Amino acid sequence: MPLVSKNLNHWTLKDNQVILSDDYRKQGLDKNNKWHKFKKITGTRFSSIAGLSKYNTSFKTWMEMVSLFKSDMDQTLADAGNIIEGKLRIYAESVLHQKYTYHDPSSCGWDLFHDNEIFGGIIDGEPIDENSNIDYSNGKMMLEMKTSSIDKLAYFPDVNGNLMMKKNENNIPLIAKDGEGKKRLEWFDENNNIKVPYEYQFQLSLYLKLRNVKKGMFIITFLTPNDYANPAKFDPSTHEVRFVEFEIKDQDKFDAIYENAALWYKNHILTGISPVMTSEDKKWLDTELKRIKVEK
Repeated sequence: MPLVSKNLNHWTLKDNQVILSDDYRKQGLDKNNKWHKFKKITGTRFSSIAGLSKYNTSFKTWMEMVSLFKSDMDQTLADAGNIIEGKLRIYAESVLHQKYTYHDPSSCGWDLFHDNEIFGGIIDGEPIDENSNIDYSNGKMMLEMKTSSIDKLAYFPDVNGNLMMKKNENNIPLIAKDGEGKKRLEWFDENNNIKVPYEYQFQLSLYLKLRNVKKGMFIITFLTPNDYANPAKFDPSTHEVRFVEFEIKDQDKFDAIYENAALWYKNHILTGISPVMTSEDKKWLDTELKRIKVEK
């Protein structure tokens, strides 16, 4: 997750917090400015802001939201996710006997909730009626698609601050040592019941709340290395696909987390002052600053 070197002069460090310059903060919050870059809280960022993500901290999420660092996904992973999720949506229509709409990210500005100043993002699939209008009547559910590897895959330790997959000469991802079948196992408990990670539960919960909908459904499939290399050939009917219904179990508790996230946005994005860094955050930031210095 490399720092954006061109923005280095727009912030300072004080008391284990990053503080943006006034000009940078004002331009980042100005919606009428084409340089507008401060991001909203999306489903993928929500759990880390709530302090419930094992993948990211609220500090790193803040750094991304104010464009001080940019996280680049391995292109093989990105392509596989985009192509296969589209196939899963079509497959879901045949299984659930319901049509769903797809929101093109570029057409909607990467956000379906333009009237919300704090929260945003894109929903993977929404039910529609015969006139192609979004329709959540009669218990129709929002879709959230997830692709996971069957195996634990091998990654290089660090490539310019990004996590990159190891692949063979045919662009097929390599399986990590003793990693065969291990990633799929993480999705199931001792009774072989599927367990959706908290990060994904929070993602769908946020979109349910923003749409004022009670129920959603995860559609989860497990991929082989060949699927990543050839996503266009993926056929859901020949793969394991799980349909998992979901609803927010404790609405009051979730609403409190939602309000705390909104307060976090006001305290850190609007003010331009980051959350206090953890020891791991400090180590990460120091490593990235050294990397940029070497690159210069």
